[in-house]
Amino acid sequence: LLAALPVRKWAVVTSLLTAVGVAGLGFMSPSYNWMIVWMLLWSAGSHLFMTVESVMGLRFAKEGGHGRRLGQISGMTNFAAIAGAGFVWAVAKLAGPSIYKWSFFAAAAASLASAFLFARMEKGGEAAAPGGKRFVFRWKYKWYYLLNILFGARKQIFLTFAPWVLVTEYGASPALMAALALTAAACGVIFRQTFGALTDKIGERKMFIADALILLGICGGFAFSSFRPVLYVLYVLDNLMFATRIARTTYLNRIVEEKSHIAPTVSFGVTIDHVVSMSIPAAGGLLWAAYGYKTVFLAASLVAVAAFFAALAVDDGRRKTAAPPLQPALPE
Repeated sequence: LLAALPVRKWAVVTSLLTAVGVAGLGFMSPSYNWMIVWMLLWSAGSHLFMTVESVMGLRFAKEGGHGRRLGQISGMTNFAAIAGAGFVWAVAKLAGPSIYKWSFFAAAAASLASAFLFARMEKGGEAAAPGGKRFVFRWKYKWYYLLNILFGARKQIFLTFAPWVLVTEYGASPALMAALALTAAACGVIFRQTFGALTDKIGERKMFIADALILLGICGGFAFSSFRPVLYVLYVLDNLMFATRIARTTYLNRIVEEKSHIAPTVSFGVTIDHVVSMSIPAAGGLLWAAYGYKTVFLAASLVAVAAFFAALAVDDGRRKTAAPPLQPALPE
């Protein structure tokens, strides 16, 4: 439905969806069914904004600085998440339950403000609009699709099972889990900007390779280590490596046949990422129940290996081609 809109207007719609969903959760949820309706609206707006963030970030970047710009946006997103969490904590702790619902009002107001600001933009997203294309599939983009599939698998394994291991196997308290999440978010403010700048400098291929090797180490740590500080560090590190999305976006920007392909292709990438993500908890749960939690992370290591070989296949335009062999001189 949004495919015919310029991405700037797409941003307005997603912000409004988020505002309505959040306001509904806070003030118009007299029953469980209504709560589900508002949550779906909020979730739809949030997920659609993933495409907006990537496309508009590319649009506002200088040539050769796309990763840096996306890293700045991603880092500020982390900062905003910390600020929002701090606001909710303060309201809940200091003002009490009767005032707590007004945190939903603040979130809805922030979304409305973003819709207003997007609407007032004079440029940014028009040239990169999807142009009415609801779906773009090109064989040339195959590695981008595959990287999204593999990311969807690794993401859900750690979102679902890493916290579960820390809580059930090692007794991590809610306060500790919150502290780890806060640490990851705080480190991410700087890390994501650094990741984006480094992507511009050395290319996406090396970043993908590094991500796969780091993921392999994280999987090994969760499978074989019982030293809690190591597991805590690995948990934070895995959260930080979600920044690889920056490299996937700049890689797509580098290889697209037309700039109008970026928005629908990013959107399709998010879709296949989530399709894979939805199947992982059930499969991982069965594996855990049958053979123990370590097998879940051993299986995740296979995802890391697949990501490594996919990264080797990526051509980011920086690999040196072999010089043609010298031809022997012909006798005169």
